Amino acid sequence: MSGLDSLPSLLLCRGFWAAAFGILVITYIVYTIVNNLFLSPLSRFPGPKLWAISRIPSQVSVLRGHSHLDITKLHEVYGPVVRIGPDELVFNAPGAFRDIYGFRPGQRTFLKDRNHYIPPANGVDHLFCAVDSEVHARQRKLLSYAFADRALKDQESLITNYVDLLIEKLREKTVKARNERKPDVDIKSWMNYTTFDITGELMFSESFHCLEESQLHPWVELIFKSIKALAIIGAVNQFPVISGILHKIIPRSVIQKGVDHFNLGCEKVDRRLDNGSDKPDFISAMLKNSLSGKEGQYGEDEKIMSRAELHSNAFILIIAGSETSATVLSGCIYYLCRHPTIMDRLVNEIRGTFTADSDINFSKTPTLSYLAAVIEETLRMYPPVVTGLARVPPAGGETVDGDFVPEGTTVSCHHYASYRSLSNFVLPNEFIPERWLGTDPRFDSDKKDALQPFSLGPQNCLGKSLAYAEIRLILCKLLFHFDIELCPESVNWIDQEVYFLWDKPALMVNLTDRSVL
Repeated sequence: MSGLDSLPSLLLCRGFWAAAFGILVITYIVYTIVNNLFLSPLSRFPGPKLWAISRIPSQVSVLRGHSHLDITKLHEVYGPVVRIGPDELVFNAPGAFRDIYGFRPGQRTFLKDRNHYIPPANGVDHLFCAVDSEVHARQRKLLSYAFADRALKDQESLITNYVDLLIEKLREKTVKARNERKPDVDIKSWMNYTTFDITGELMFSESFHCLEESQLHPWVELIFKSIKALAIIGAVNQFPVISGILHKIIPRSVIQKGVDHFNLGCEKVDRRLDNGSDKPDFISAMLKNSLSGKEGQYGEDEKIMSRAELHSNAFILIIAGSETSATVLSGCIYYLCRHPTIMDRLVNEIRGTFTADSDINFSKTPTLSYLAAVIEETLRMYPPVVTGLARVPPAGGETVDGDFVPEGTTVSCHHYASYRSLSNFVLPNEFIPERWLGTDPRFDSDKKDALQPFSLGPQNCLGKSLAYAEIRLILCKLLFHFDIELCPESVNWIDQEVYFLWDKPALMVNLTDRSVL
């Protein structure tokens, strides 16, 4: 038989296998749909059908920056537990927060889901992304020295100096604004200048000089640009079968932003190690028992870190140590400006308590009850950790808020969605600090233990006390010295997208210096 004679048979053979492959693909898709909708152990949980079939809808929501809004709406429709993926559930009840993130005798620990916790460029876990509990515990023990009450007391004068520099710079700004008749100030940026300078000093014994130069350090600007890259990479990681292909589609410039941010952190760490410092800072805490000369894994009881672990932790601590406080401060100022009555009550409390700037300190600011209520309400309305911290149940599965969750399921409580839920808070979308004072019976039914902005349990935020101290001090000094009014262009400032962090635009305000009134 000639080659031409055998061609029809060859084409027929190829056509057969192509058809067979097509049938196989269709069969697999149909099976996956049927399994996810009807046979999966999660099929009994409510949620949108398209989200149950595929991870695509949830990750499109993330990439659009609307996941906080979408999850909130899903809870409104489907209740306190919603299936948002073939193997993912979200909860919003206080009991779910305790079960997933807390620690109770007799309950096994929920572990971090590696697909949601991306190691930095060197592939070495830092405190936030460490999936191995022993690695996390070892790093946390070392860092805890830097966040202890004694350390906070020792840091007070340093932090106060930077807050005083903020007031000085804003005062110069208002004088210049009066002369130029341009009174607008982007107060969000000034909050970032302050918290990044403080964090740089606490981390490396070296400021970023943002306040002195009245602009963000190039590295700080790079951080914000790299956050969206992390969101994109995180979304790609939710499709492990094709993640290799998807990673190649991500523009190299996007990946490079994250690498550049990491490399700058490494340079800061190495310079701090080479120069040394007598000041107690985060690096000295991590070096409490010297620096390990080897790389690799260490036991939980080995109080030591490698240089690579220092690099990784510098990467995350600069963000976590500064952006959370700056976010809360910006949100608080916005909501106070939008609610003049609340602003007046807080200003009266601050100016009625302190007769001089020198009276404002770490020991006195916690005594202001209305200030505390305003901060809690800001954390509820505008939480710095917006979405959820993904966890997986231990082998064999575990119970979450009364529902058994099989192993292999990703679970989380989304902060924004939980705090804006009518099932947890009365008038959930209204800024009302009085709900935290216990004086208004309208809020007696509020489930206040649903508010967990710094998480809870053995992996809660180490910097919680430092963040509160910074926020209280900055707000008190700012409102003691200035009257603040929102500019018209920032009335809708709160309408923001989310990529791990809030994508905050300029927050334009008018400042009036009380010293010249």
